[in-house]
Amino acid sequence: MTGSRKDRKAGVQLKRMSNRWPYLRPRVLETRHILLWVGPLRGFAMEYQVQVQWDFITVGAVPVVFILAPKIAPRPGTDFVELPHLLYNAERPEESGLCLFDPDDRQWDGSKFIADTIVPWASEWLHHYEFWQLDGVWRGANAPGPISVGEMIRLEEVGDVEGA
Repeated sequence: MTGSRKDRKAGVQLKRMSNRWPYLRPRVLETRHILLWVGPLRGFAMEYQVQVQWDFITVGAVPVVFILAPKIAPRPGTDFVELPHLLYNAERPEESGLCLFDPDDRQWDGSKFIADTIVPWASEWLHHYEFWQLDGVWRGANAPGPISVGEMIRLEEVGDVEGA
């Protein structure tokens, strides 16, 4: 069966995570179908408390990483909509998840280990976030399209003007 995709079950993901990232402690939400790993993850110069969350029952669900502390923040004089690569939460922007991959490119699916993909990608995101905080330049890879919600809004406004 070469070439076939085999989804990684929750127990396999738990074991791989505990072997590769022992400081990310597993938890199961009351719903009993959400796995969480909470603990420290390093960016470039700082360590952050993160939460990796994965609904292992829902087909096609992807893991999401949230930064618990210190909270992510926009650059001085800007708003959260300018922060690159967020799964933007308009009601509570500081609780937005990290956008770590382009879902259209199928960079992550259930056959991949969270410990080998999502967690290293989150560390890389934090690395780029720290440099972005310094100079406003995002040095990480970008999916096609706008880099932030703010850029998306500006592009829509320009499109509205051109279409008038």
